[in-house]
Amino acid sequence: MLVRSVGDISKKAVTTLDITINTEQVIEDTKQLVKIDSQNPGPREGACVDWLGSRLQSMGVDLTVQSVEPGRDNLIAVIPGRGEGPRLVLSAHTDVVPVGDGWTKPAFDAVVQNGKLYGRGSADMKSGLAVGLGVIEALTQSGPPAADVVLALTVDEEAPQMKGVHKLVEDGFIQDTDQVVALEPTGLFLRIAHVGLRWMNVTTYGRMAHAGRAHLGVDANHIMAEAICALKTKVAALPYEDPLLGKVRFTCGTLNGGVATNVVPGRCDAQFDLRLVPPMTKDEVESLVQDTFAEVLGKFADAEYQGKFEIGGLGVARPPIRAADDAKIVTGLQAAYQQATGHLLHSGGADGHEAYTDAAMIAALNGSRSCVAFGPGSSDIAHIADEFVPLSDIDTACRVMEALVKAW
Repeated sequence: MLVRSVGDISKKAVTTLDITINTEQVIEDTKQLVKIDSQNPGPREGACVDWLGSRLQSMGVDLTVQSVEPGRDNLIAVIPGRGEGPRLVLSAHTDVVPVGDGWTKPAFDAVVQNGKLYGRGSADMKSGLAVGLGVIEALTQSGPPAADVVLALTVDEEAPQMKGVHKLVEDGFIQDTDQVVALEPTGLFLRIAHVGLRWMNVTTYGRMAHAGRAHLGVDANHIMAEAICALKTKVAALPYEDPLLGKVRFTCGTLNGGVATNVVPGRCDAQFDLRLVPPMTKDEVESLVQDTFAEVLGKFADAEYQGKFEIGGLGVARPPIRAADDAKIVTGLQAAYQQATGHLLHSGGADGHEAYTDAAMIAALNGSRSCVAFGPGSSDIAHIADEFVPLSDIDTACRVMEALVKAW
């Protein structure tokens, strides 16, 4: 890793922090970030990280470059605080999901129409990333905060392994006492809880035969279909329901089997997505899938066919997590939102609990109960064609962050 110390704003003596985030600059930074193609997989994050590094260095802050893989770096910027209180960590990722089809506007032109900024990553989460930049820049102009403020920018958040945040925690850049907010699109709700997630690769094996003599074969697609239906029924019957996260959910995301229309399939491959809520665990969901396939396969057994299936994890396991109601980041955001907007900060509803963020993974890795998400844009327009972020959301997020840091 490379540490570049390019400034020391902590020498400015202040007693009351007067911080103002330049919303127009944050919007301009969002535009510039959206224009950088950082699809994962695809071009990935290199150009985006280079731009961010230059932008942060121009502010005169301490900047650490942490290598995750060749050509893929995390960035950590620190504004030293005056005291010893818990650090405020602003988390954001630099990668975006693939563009996909169906766009009516250019995905990387950062078009602004009717108060909305369009482009891949505009909501998830380059606007939130730009808000984080705005906080850091404002602090370089106002003087040091009460405690350290950290901007942690990661790669690979949108991928199964979440390599960036794992490296961040492994190397000790994040501590279990840190108060973490991922500036993710939450519709400006407080995401105090995150649903768990387990992805799985599953393969069923049958016996190939001519479709005209199908009775001589064993249809691997049929086995998979029976198991999927059985799992849907079992998951729907599970007794778990969280007041914020809802129920356990199961989706067969991909399904591929067979070699030709007139051949009984000898193999079928699928990828499963299971969303967990407390108290369900990774081991429990894996046992549920394993037992279901064993039961279904028994229906296809005969004297000559030895049924077989394979199940493996896809990416890292992501347990459900929830921050403590009295965590400083929770009470601080609630107070800051009310001060900035005059309204209560709500949790629950369509605020993207279904998504798993770097904040959730930090909590999963170090056991912290002080990790939440809050930011501009909403989760239901992330990852879609014509993704956008309302400019008003960016402004509100800036005002809330001002109030949060000022009172920290």
